[in-house]
Amino acid sequence: MTALAKYVLVPASETFLGLPATAEAKRGSVAIFGAVHGTAYSDANPEVSGTTAPDAVRRAITAASVHIDHWDFDFDGPLLSDGALEVIDLGDVVTKPDDNAGNRAAIEAATRDIRAAGAIPILIGGDDSAAIPFMRGLSDLETLHILQIDAHIDWRDRIGDEPLGYSSTMRRASELPFVRSMTQVGIRAVGSARLEEVDTAKAWGSRLVTVRQARAVGMAEVARAIPHDGALLIHIDVDALDPSICPGVNALSPGGLWLEEVTDLIAAALARRTLAGFSIVEFQPRNDINGMTATVVGRLICHVLGHLARKG
Repeated sequence: MTALAKYVLVPASETFLGLPATAEAKRGSVAIFGAVHGTAYSDANPEVSGTTAPDAVRRAITAASVHIDHWDFDFDGPLLSDGALEVIDLGDVVTKPDDNAGNRAAIEAATRDIRAAGAIPILIGGDDSAAIPFMRGLSDLETLHILQIDAHIDWRDRIGDEPLGYSSTMRRASELPFVRSMTQVGIRAVGSARLEEVDTAKAWGSRLVTVRQARAVGMAEVARAIPHDGALLIHIDVDALDPSICPGVNALSPGGLWLEEVTDLIAAALARRTLAGFSIVEFQPRNDINGMTATVVGRLICHVLGHLARKG
């Protein structure tokens, strides 16, 4: 990798699915990395010490998938299709709860380096605002379409004096010149959005799909409207899923998507489209129960890997 002065990678104590750990992405591979902190609001409580989200996910999914060469019934064969896809774990980008600018620079630089190496980056968060520099790191693309799976639309221009926090993720994405469309799925209940943000999102052209609407038409139909030109980013905020299976989030919101609905949507979105990157964020280990959320997050990443392994 280049630009090592911009960030530091720390190897994971236990890699995702026990896959190889390396400090450099490889052409044609999928490169997983973690980032705990993004841009915190001025009144945010500091992160408590303990297991980080990326490490909790790695540990849980590895324990649940001891033999990745065994038959995976979701894919009618081994998950990685007997080595058809190379997946590596880069470890975690070093971030700090009190260094917003440094966190953003590190995440963006790591993403750019992975893309420059010819690999597909997968980000495990951590703070939802980490997705903003992750998206900026995809600027080598001319055309990017975003599928956001989230309970909230994240279109606030700013909260207080902060325009780069987790409530502004999709607003900032809309300002990137290479982002051409957004499909936002799983929206429900009350979040930070007001009428102003809803109107702004719709005026930009974002397609807002509530849980009820998605279930009425089916996930394949939701994905059908995502353009096929350019590349696709799938961004998941874990609170999109129902808290009965993903309790480890900041804001519990009943009535969320089920695991099978999200995996069906991932499958439909990846069909005949080129994946530029995948991010899954907002997992809070301190709020998890029996590793449920960590395991679901890991399994969602596995579904991305399983489909990529079968793309040829």
